[in-house]
Amino acid sequence: MKGFFKFGCPIIKLSIENKEIEILLDTGFNGHIMLSENIINELNLEKIGTSDYSTASGEDKITEVFKAKIKFFDEEIEIPILSTTANISLAGMELFYNCKIIIERQKDLMEIIKTI
Repeated sequence: MKGFFKFGCPIIKLSIENKEIEILLDTGFNGHIMLSENIINELNLEKIGTSDYSTASGEDKITEVFKAKIKFFDEEIEIPILSTTANISLAGMELFYNCKIIIERQKDLMEIIKTI
């Protein structure tokens, strides 16, 4: 999976419920994916519960959790999606558990390789 840089940040495109979405690869986020409430509403995702998490600034928050089908490499998988009021989409390290991530900004290289 190839990514790219936008404003210096590593971005990937994922198909979530058959809609392609640009998502920031966030190595500090331990979850699968976090989407804005607007995108979640647009995709009409099913709510499955709530979760707590800590922001990068250390603030504790509670948020709703939804489920969605994504195309990940050559397979469709169902994963939990955290919601946020911020206008940002994040892909976290849980999604890339069995992957090698290469980020070389100087070479304009952003690639994710499935290892299993």
